[in-house]
Amino acid sequence: MNRCQKCNVVILDDTDRCPLCQHVLETDGTKGENRYPDAIEVTRRFRFLENLVLFLSIVVETILVIINYTVDKDVAWSLIAGNILLYLNVVLRMAVLGKSGYMAKTVSLILLAVVLLLGIDYLTGYNRWSLDYVFPGGILAIDVTLLVLILVNRRNWQSYMMAEILTVLLSIIPVVLVACHVMTFPYLAWMSLGASVFLFLGTLILGDRRARTELKRRFHI
Repeated sequence: MNRCQKCNVVILDDTDRCPLCQHVLETDGTKGENRYPDAIEVTRRFRFLENLVLFLSIVVETILVIINYTVDKDVAWSLIAGNILLYLNVVLRMAVLGKSGYMAKTVSLILLAVVLLLGIDYLTGYNRWSLDYVFPGGILAIDVTLLVLILVNRRNWQSYMMAEILTVLLSIIPVVLVACHVMTFPYLAWMSLGASVFLFLGTLILGDRRARTELKRRFHI
């Protein structure tokens, strides 16, 4: 434990100078307690957990690919498992240990889940269920998430307007695919477009001047 002879205070942290007068401390031979948690050690443990999960995923996927190639070459089920393992690693690094906000995490994970299911659909014969249902369903999930975040964070609701504009742009894609006869189930596509447009219009109209000010600030108008 360290003591400052000038200020006559005991310093519990591991330091060689007094935080008040910067005078060199003298120790009495006893060990004090650190008041602050070791953030570096905590970060190191999380990093080790990330790397351990990634290593185990690579090992498991390698074993599955060997089994798939040896037993059944016709169905690439090991690639489906690999996509799921990849998504789990992304969830761990982004949602659990990531430093970005709730909105960025949620939107990114929903879009990645849509891409994952599109890949699974393609690997299992491409029956278009991912394109007809999952893609517009993911956009609807983003709309619901934005609505919940706006209701929870009512003081800062205008910060979600850029995400709403992004969702409107994304919801146009399924409608275009329906018009091009790429998608065969048009109802969810139009529902996602309607929900995205009405969510944005509701925020713009009910937000009144604050909403318009936010748009002007974002687009430098």
